[in-house]
Amino acid sequence: MRYPIETEGGTFSEGITFARLIEHVKLAAEDAYLIGHYKKENGDKLIGQGFLAVGQMLEMLTIRLTDLATKGIRQ
Repeated sequence: MRYPIETEGGTFSEGITFARLIEHVKLAAEDAYLIGHYKKENGDKLIGQGFLAVGQMLEMLTIRLTDLATKGIRQ
């Protein structure tokens, strides 16, 4: 699915694009945690633990993306 390019006054908006990307990664992390807990509760501990690890990696990615998005602001 393609999303429209966000603009502010006809100019590409890097901030809006970063915010949308970070939000998608956060939602993916939440879903990975949900699947992980569900799998562990239903007896599939290995797959469950794997999805919990994926959730943690996505959380770390969120932190890195936030750092990249705010790097210009802190200078």
